[in-house]
Amino acid sequence: MEEMKRMTLEEIAAAIGISRTTIYKVLAGKGNVSEKTRHTVMEALERYHYVQNKNARNLAMNRQYTIGYAGFRSRSANYFAPKVRAGIDRAVEEFGDDGLHVVIAEFDVEKPWEQAEAVERMLVQGIRDFVLAFSDEQVIEVILEQLKREGCRVVLLSRNLGKEHENYYVGVDYYKSGQLAAELLGKMLSGKGKVFIPVTAEYGGNQDIQARLAGFLKKLEEYPEYEVLPIVHGLMEGERVYEETVSCIEREPALVGIFDLTYRLDMTAKALRDSGRWDIKLVGFDLYTEIEKDIEDSTIDAVVYQDLSKQAYLGMKILFEEMCDGIVHEKRNFYSKLEIIMSGNLCCFRDE
Repeated sequence: MEEMKRMTLEEIAAAIGISRTTIYKVLAGKGNVSEKTRHTVMEALERYHYVQNKNARNLAMNRQYTIGYAGFRSRSANYFAPKVRAGIDRAVEEFGDDGLHVVIAEFDVEKPWEQAEAVERMLVQGIRDFVLAFSDEQVIEVILEQLKREGCRVVLLSRNLGKEHENYYVGVDYYKSGQLAAELLGKMLSGKGKVFIPVTAEYGGNQDIQARLAGFLKKLEEYPEYEVLPIVHGLMEGERVYEETVSCIEREPALVGIFDLTYRLDMTAKALRDSGRWDIKLVGFDLYTEIEKDIEDSTIDAVVYQDLSKQAYLGMKILFEEMCDGIVHEKRNFYSKLEIIMSGNLCCFRDE
């Protein structure tokens, strides 16, 4: 596990050999402190990027509010963990001086039991507030039952359970995201033709991917001129995604569109490029470095985007405000806006 926090006054005091009480006096501009000591303190505060705590109560009590984050690393969505980390970094930057402290554990998406082990270790440390990004519904249900017994607060990040629960959820409406992808593809196409849908191996245990596909298929019914080919499931490795896409292109001369649910959109785009089929419209999800050039030259015509870093930040903010200020939200589901990225507006999202 990894800890993320900003230096406390206690740590700064230890680093410069001056008592915390003296530092408080310098911050408050009161008390009998020599000019030399005052200069040393101010120089240290600047060097360690200390911003005075806006919450006087927490400053006086040196309170710390610890949130445990347990999330996954995925080969098929390797951008997920870094984006979430960026959101956590932002939360620590904004609330660290008010006492926010985050303990991080990441597990292999194919080893979901590691998440339960990480949460157990955090509970032993005394952590009672959690942001969780899960990969296995059965494992997360066991975790949530345990956290409920312990009276813990929980935010589910990016992926929700397929049933009602008492926890916060920060993410997108996946069914609507599938509908939006279908509307995009339907409006891009002209005439008649066939649509290919390659799907990740994670489909069977991931209700969000199932919801995306269901939303897409339902919305595409409004475009009866397009026939959906038999869906190809079980794709994980990039080479298999590439091979299945090339195979479909070669055997289906009427292919006009691809809806990618493999999360290896870069390999689907490579198959189009290598086949010289820029006429086939390609729609997928999310934005990461490997596909930016494909969006830029319109090999990928559009992606439906959700800002994972903002979601992670919001999850941390919701818990911190409840822990620190007693702000309890009646609203339990916080849906991120769905955005569309194409070559014309790619530059607006590259630095996010």
